[in-house]
Amino acid sequence: MEKFDVVIVGAGHGGASAAIALRQSGFSGSIALVGREAEIPYERPPLSKEYMAGKGV
Repeated sequence: MEKFDVVIVGAGHGGASAAIALRQSGFSGSIALVGREAEIPYERPPLSKEYMAGKGV
């Protein structure tokens, strides 16, 4: 069984942001992102009710 210093459950935007924050804070240990996403984490644009209603850009 492989061991990691940090395991982040959820490999979407939130999980990727957590991993990035760890690295930016100087954490140098191993990080595992666990999720069902078929793709590697990527930044998704924020959505809002206004955008979905066609009022925002």
